[in-house]
Amino acid sequence: MKSIIFLLLLLTLVSSFSLPQTPKSHLSPLPSSTSLSSLNALSLSGGNAIVPPQKKSPLPPSYILSSSLSSLIGGYDTGVIAGALLYLTPALGLNNQPFKIGLIVTACTFGAILGSLLTPKILTTKGRVPTLKISSVLFLISAGLSGYSPTAEFLILARFLAGIAMGAVSTAVPLYVSETSPTEDRGRYATFPQFMISSGILISYAIDLMILRFCGGCWRWMLGMAALPSLAMMVGVFNLKESPRWLAGKGRLEEAKENLKAIRKSEDVEVEFNSMLKAVAEEAKSQSTQKKQEATLSDLLNNKIARGKLFTVVALQAFQQLAGINAIVYFTPLILREAGVSALTSKLLPDPNAASMLSTIIAYSPKIPALILASKLMDKMGRKKLLTTFTPIMSLSLISLASAFKFLEPGSALRGGIAVASIMVYGVTFCLSLGPIPSILSSEVFQQKYRSIGMSTSIFAQWTFNALVTLYFPVVQSKIGTENCLWLFAGMCAASGVFAKLRVEETKGKSLEELGGS
Repeated sequence: MKSIIFLLLLLTLVSSFSLPQTPKSHLSPLPSSTSLSSLNALSLSGGNAIVPPQKKSPLPPSYILSSSLSSLIGGYDTGVIAGALLYLTPALGLNNQPFKIGLIVTACTFGAILGSLLTPKILTTKGRVPTLKISSVLFLISAGLSGYSPTAEFLILARFLAGIAMGAVSTAVPLYVSETSPTEDRGRYATFPQFMISSGILISYAIDLMILRFCGGCWRWMLGMAALPSLAMMVGVFNLKESPRWLAGKGRLEEAKENLKAIRKSEDVEVEFNSMLKAVAEEAKSQSTQKKQEATLSDLLNNKIARGKLFTVVALQAFQQLAGINAIVYFTPLILREAGVSALTSKLLPDPNAASMLSTIIAYSPKIPALILASKLMDKMGRKKLLTTFTPIMSLSLISLASAFKFLEPGSALRGGIAVASIMVYGVTFCLSLGPIPSILSSEVFQQKYRSIGMSTSIFAQWTFNALVTLYFPVVQSKIGTENCLWLFAGMCAASGVFAKLRVEETKGKSLEELGGS
């Protein structure tokens, strides 16, 4: 009965959450002759604008922080299950039900696949910010249901809801950040959502360890703590300004200019705004049917240039997952426990579960400064150079980890130490390459009319490969062994570097209008 009440409450909240309606007076499509004349008159400068340089803060501006909070929640929901599994498995009677355990772990991922499919329509018709608002509500509901979960099935449903929100924000946030960032800082700010994901995972590991150490098997607290950042996200996104580029594409020019002024905190936005108008006008001219401003997947696939770009970003998303990142994130405590890290911390934490969680935190922590470094390098080295430089090192770190499993004595301190160091190097180099760059490129390379569907398709591919790798990793691991799985991941890392060398277009220093092509 309690489960039914919670589900009814969920349906009521979702159905009562109304999207802001776009005023009809602003919805007329741009491609009329009058609109084009007006746009061309407003486009006072040719070329592509760069916002005049201003004094830079070490922290991203508030609109980046607020929109990226959703990424922190997604990271928390991804990582928290690693520690919770140690105790919810016996609590829910799942010791002999590995399939249900797999569903609990991957429920977020499958939800994210659905979320990435549902998102393009909302992004196109309602905007970037309404998508984030819906996601904040889903995150909060999911946190409450996860902490309450009386059965495995209930927990799977709760995590599936969080996954829908994760799929939505993993599409909406990179788009919003890309469209609102100044050209010269776009790479730096576009790295921030990945920083928040990794921070969320690290926070979840730390909370898992604290609860494990002082509260034993209180796994419900581990899952329910996601409610706190969800509330913070709700406060932040309900005060966000809509993307000026999206508004301009919908013909809401005055609102677009006002939002650009508010985001830049400056009245002097004419150069950037005129560049935006020029791009919108050119896109309007190129649309023979004059019926829609943003395209479908079929439209994208019928455009040779856009189709080639989609192939590149989808392949990078596939390499990101086939390189093993989420298999390692979800199962690092189990991998390190198998590697024998308890030999390293036996005096501090004799409990093998606590020892593996502490080692996981140690191995994961360098990813945070690595992402800060990535944000500095993204607009200096460039996206392509980072991929070709650091993916080979990812491969070497996995070879080191596989070799430790194959050649060193189980339970030895040396084997545990090499395992921790290898995962540490792997995580750092991932953050400098395959971590943030596929989504950054996906938000940059498409023309405005293809941007929503291109980004959504890229994210759909990311979550689909995530689900496949995560779901089948335990099965393949049981058949061929941990070290052989790691050899396969190492090969994928090496292949991704070769692919990046051949296919990736450098985007640093170029405006979105330059990169869109035709």
